[in-house]
Parts: sequence; C-alpha cells; structure tokens
Amino acid sequence: MNTLIDISAGTYRIDPARSVCRLVATHAFGLHPVTGTMTVTGGTVTVAEDPERSIASAELDAASFTTDDPRRDRDIRGRRFLNTADHPEIGFRSTRCLRTEHGWQLTGVLAVRGGACEVVLDLSPAEADGDGFRLVARCAVDRVAAGVGAGRLVIARTVRIELDIHAVPVRARTGHALAG
Repeated sequence: MNTLIDISAGTYRIDPARSVCRLVATHAFGLHPVTGTMTVTGGTVTVAEDPERSIASAELDAASFTTDDPRRDRDIRGRRFLNTADHPEIGFRSTRCLRTEHGWQLTGVLAVRGGACEVVLDLSPAEADGDGFRLVARCAVDRVAAGVGAGRLVIARTVRIELDIHAVPVRARTGHALAG
C-alpha cells in the first residue's frame, strides 16, 4: 500500500534547485522512448489538517525542455509544439486530493500552450528531507488534449510525466496530515 509519511499541516514551497520534471514520449509505432526534462520554477503544497483538503501548484519553464538531441529540443520548444515564445510557462493547479486503495492521488488542471486538460497524479510515499519533504508524482498526459497536437503521425499521444518535488516549509506548521 502506498503510504505517505506524516507531513505537518502547513504551506510548503517547492525548491526549484532540487526539483525536476522528467517526460517520456514514444514514437507512434512504439519505437524507442524519448526522455526529456524541464525545470521546475516554483509552486506550493498546502497540507491541510484534513488531508483530502490539501492543494498544490507547480510551474515549469517550457523553454527549458531538453533531451539528448538539440535539434529535437528546438523543434519541441518551437511554434509547432510547445510554442515557448508565446507560452513560456506550463502550470499545474490541483482541484482535488483523494486517498484511494492504492495511495494518494492529486487531480488538477495542467495548462500548456494556452490550453488546459485534467490530469491525475499518483503520489509516491513522501520522504523526510531536512525540515521539508520529497515526493514523486507520476501521471500520463494526453498531449493532444493538453493542446500539443503537432506530430500526431510520429509521436504517441500519451506522454508520461514524473515530478520529483522537494518542498520546504514557508511558515510554522501544526498538526499532521497525509499520513498512513
């Protein structure tokens, strides 16, 4: 069972220096996957006394998208895909936090390229990290629903995303939430 550590109720700031977003996309015909990263520029996690009332947000720098191929990176950052000149930020805002039989899930809206779609993040068990915590959130995103429709014949529609988040407290915390 997916169990999170006790995290004190309060507001936490995502530490961009220790957080990262990893993306994996495959070719439409199942050929080798392409792995990329993006910089997490900020965000907050507010852990409520009632864990299901907890909320989170995160911002990514779309122009920081990088893989092992600079030419592909320029194409993905360009007008056909992410259009980072007009849409420099990718954002996530939670709408619901829910405990399931498999662990915690965070549902929210992913804003990409001026569009938006709902995503469900599966949260890994949180780990103590100094005075804050670290957790990994994973989801599959329908890139076409998110507004990135180019490359339909070459790139599979689903992109797997993993957010490795380190968060530190912003103010005094009380109580506990997101436990057990």
